[in-house]
Amino acid sequence: MPKQYLEEEVLTSTRKRIKKTFEIFPKTYVAFSGGKDSTVMLHLALEEARKQNKLPLNVLFIDLEGQYKKTIQHIEEVTLDSDEIKLHWICLPLNLRNSVSVFQPHWRCWDPEQSNLWIRSMPKNINVISNIEQYPFFRFGMEFEEFVYKWGNWFAGKELCTCLLGIRADESLNRFFSVTRNGWKGINWMSKASNKLIFTYPIYDWRTEDIWRYVGKRKIPYNKLYDYFYLIGMSIHQMRVCQPYGDDQRQGLQYFHSIEPETWDRLIKRVSGVNFGSIYSSTALLGRRKVILPEGITWKKYTGILLNSMPEITRKHYSKKIIKFLEWWDQNGYPLELVPDEANLKLENTGKIPSWRRICKCIIKNDWWCRSLGFCQTKNTYKNLYQKKS
Repeated sequence: MPKQYLEEEVLTSTRKRIKKTFEIFPKTYVAFSGGKDSTVMLHLALEEARKQNKLPLNVLFIDLEGQYKKTIQHIEEVTLDSDEIKLHWICLPLNLRNSVSVFQPHWRCWDPEQSNLWIRSMPKNINVISNIEQYPFFRFGMEFEEFVYKWGNWFAGKELCTCLLGIRADESLNRFFSVTRNGWKGINWMSKASNKLIFTYPIYDWRTEDIWRYVGKRKIPYNKLYDYFYLIGMSIHQMRVCQPYGDDQRQGLQYFHSIEPETWDRLIKRVSGVNFGSIYSSTALLGRRKVILPEGITWKKYTGILLNSMPEITRKHYSKKIIKFLEWWDQNGYPLELVPDEANLKLENTGKIPSWRRICKCIIKNDWWCRSLGFCQTKNTYKNLYQKKS
């Protein structure tokens, strides 16, 4: 879907969207991460909630434990002393993606069995929810994405509800597609999560420059972590506030020890592979640049070597995906014996042809969901593999 530009400025359009959102939905909450986008989203939502006399505004913050202290300080600054906000501060044992280790492809934040290694102490404020029996839907070690979806449905109850998200299409192609490919009742900046939960993206068409212009002109509090990002030489388009071990976020690990060395010290003891990731996330060792085949072997042989070097659970996961990948191509013109060791790189990268190089690169990148082989994230993959260890 090509971009279509409107005649009015994004701030005016966004205020209209938020006004409409509050008028449509009986229940509304804001997903708040402490980043610049969700901070602006929260500020604009509060502005409209005041006008419509719909305070306090419900705000959901999922604390992932392994975050910068400066982000937590910003969360506290914005939410704790405000009578206009009803904060749901989640500190529950959730499974999170760890893209820098094949030995621990997921880790569990706030795991009570690892409390002596927690990166931060459990927050003490009254808004914190750490009791695993708090929600009827909660399952110990459930995935972050599943929790977000189920929490929204729980909060909705029997009413129609929306979650206001500070997601911008300008940030990445994936986010552009997630915002624009769907729609709810003809509204392109909304998407249906369930019959009673709708995701809303009021600032989807803002650029990074728009976000900082709004922060500067309105003089609203912002996460001071961005100041440190600036000091170490990051551009405003590179700055991301999120858990830094994900597939897209791991390039930022190299800055963690410079900005918060005391947090980094706890981090390397808690999450497997983060020091490796901080050194090699931008290199061929994690598939960031051109992957080089060792001399004397084929890509198919290299794939086997990599699989044999993995722990059993991880090896079974990748093997299952590779078998499905090869079976699909077998049914679509490429029987196993005809799968080339390598093919035209452009065709490989666009998913138009199979090859053992393509499979091997998927493993080297630690592409857990095997998106580079055409798969997408599924809710039960982690559960099925690790249920005996949960």
